[in-house]
Amino acid sequence: MEYTQIFADGEVREEFLDRFEEIRDAVAASGGLESVGALEGLLDVDRAVGGVKAMAEGTWQGDESGLEAIVRQFGRPVYLVRRNTFATAADAPDNDAESLVVAARVKAARRLLEGVIPSVGRVDLRNHDLEWVGTAWVVAEGLAVTNRHVAQNFATRGRGGFRFRANPLAQVHAYIDWRHEHGRTQESRFKVTEVVWIEPDSSPCDAALLRLAPTSESGESLPPPIELAKGKEGLTVGRWVGVIGYPYIGQHDDPEDRKRIFNNIFECKRLAPGQVISFDGNQWIHHDATTLGGNSGSVVVDLDTGRALGLHFQGLAGKRNYAVPAADVARLVRQRAS
Repeated sequence: MEYTQIFADGEVREEFLDRFEEIRDAVAASGGLESVGALEGLLDVDRAVGGVKAMAEGTWQGDESGLEAIVRQFGRPVYLVRRNTFATAADAPDNDAESLVVAARVKAARRLLEGVIPSVGRVDLRNHDLEWVGTAWVVAEGLAVTNRHVAQNFATRGRGGFRFRANPLAQVHAYIDWRHEHGRTQESRFKVTEVVWIEPDSSPCDAALLRLAPTSESGESLPPPIELAKGKEGLTVGRWVGVIGYPYIGQHDDPEDRKRIFNNIFECKRLAPGQVISFDGNQWIHHDATTLGGNSGSVVVDLDTGRALGLHFQGLAGKRNYAVPAADVARLVRQRAS
């Protein structure tokens, strides 16, 4: 978690300190701290002020006080998606542990996000040991993009192109379902008819292109493509983004984070706000939205424009997330999908 980025925003920093006791107590009540003893060093705001100052300056070394757990839930929440929309703390401010400033910024982008959400789906498999393997989104007419390491679960390079894997009894099939929303059983499942391209392992672009059937199993039409950002549009440190995908429990995830931030609800569509925090040359974008394993293949959306800034592919717990820039995704579409 890049605490420097969170508290570089003066409005967020001021809100955190103004509401500190309320936020602290809400996190503790949710089971987000392992014991009441974890709060002993944070019973007064003065101690929190020192910690926040260190975080903002980049000198925070970490301790056992529980401050990091409180900041993670406050500054980088995750919202459930239902009926192609979402509710934040600014809509119903009954979650005292979340930032109303962050929630208001996401809420201001609601119209743009609601135009993107229907075009993000879960990659489901049949005749495979795994029920599903990640996230994908519509990037061009009839075409979806996901990660290389997602596609490699069900496809491999064959003679003259790519082929679906097979087990001893049957051929593996892949589908993308645009639903899988919490509390809803409705499906919108489209078959993957062709694996158009999987970037080689040597490429820094962790991406794959999938051709989709024009209609779903129930006769629906494909959702529209998500527009890609142009050139270096939106590629500035501090830019607010939303990551849309399907987080699931991973072996390296913090169990307390699972309970506190995700309320132990997984494998359904989520929206996670965050910011662009840095760049790795021209190869990757780093962001700090809260993600888990199933977010592989998620879209990283610019909250100012509604365009895709990148394709999320990996996270380092407690540090940063990585995304393939939109320009590389656009290049792949031009070169491989014609």
